Amino acid sequence: MTVPMLLLGGYLGAGKTTLLNEILAAADGERVALLVNDFGAANIDAALVRARRGDDVVELANGCVCCTLVDGMAASVEKLSTRLDDFDRLIVEVSGVGDPRQVAAWAGHPGFRPAGVVVCADVLTVRQRATDRWVGDTVRRQLRGADLVLLTRTDLVDTDRVGEIEHWVRGIAPDAEVSADRRDVVRRILTQAVLPAVAVEAVEPPTEGPEPADHVTWTLTSAEPVDLDAVTAALAHVDPAVIRMKGVLHTRQTPHRRTVLQVAGGRAEVVTEPIGAGQTGRESTLVVICAAAEAGRREEILAPWLAFLEPFSAGPGT
Repeated sequence: MTVPMLLLGGYLGAGKTTLLNEILAAADGERVALLVNDFGAANIDAALVRARRGDDVVELANGCVCCTLVDGMAASVEKLSTRLDDFDRLIVEVSGVGDPRQVAAWAGHPGFRPAGVVVCADVLTVRQRATDRWVGDTVRRQLRGADLVLLTRTDLVDTDRVGEIEHWVRGIAPDAEVSADRRDVVRRILTQAVLPAVAVEAVEPPTEGPEPADHVTWTLTSAEPVDLDAVTAALAHVDPAVIRMKGVLHTRQTPHRRTVLQVAGGRAEVVTEPIGAGQTGRESTLVVICAAAEAGRREEILAPWLAFLEPFSAGPGT
């Protein structure tokens, strides 16, 4: 018996975790195993997924699955290969700075079969990101490695704009299918009618890789609940250099709930939701990601947040 392995990629803030949660919500009896990778000392994406469903989530924090966490990926896939009777499919969410096509080689691991590579592309920012001097290569490489590109945030633009971005993506990734139909993509993922099989025969899983040096990440934490008014004030002063910001915060005003903070593409979203099972409801964690060229401005970029959060020291980039 083999289990289909789908790779889910896309640049920071493109909507991967949102799509993943939609897949889980629509699974309806399907047993889904997840490998959730996050670029940073704290795996925020895994926490957001875990809060919504109790599937197996193997956290791979502090780097990129296809770069600095190769050993973690190998160990995780090997572990899951001993439990194939426990789930019907495996979805690997690659970090926003990772190349899912490199990770696709793991779909040839004994016990698994390839189900393709889906890459999310935010219609509001993908074209700008793809031409950015610091991160453009990463964005274009992700698009070219996709079997299917799902256009996200299409509800925020008119149909002409969606069509324009779709045409542009096809020019960047001529071999990929491009779709703006989220429901159809979710359905195809869950019915194994997603994509052509990924060619893995000639590809060996990576054994090492460079650090994702075009990005820098900082993690801030607080052991005690923070003030929600301070969070709101800090959001009004997010530095333009911030590519992605995400966090799970616990505030004094809502001690029995948690506040999920997302900043991407110049837009901020703050949602208060119930605390997941097994969570204490006290510690707050915020991850900030910028282009590596902005590393020298660390104190300036983090200034609005350092008033109530402290740096978390856990290796390079923190």
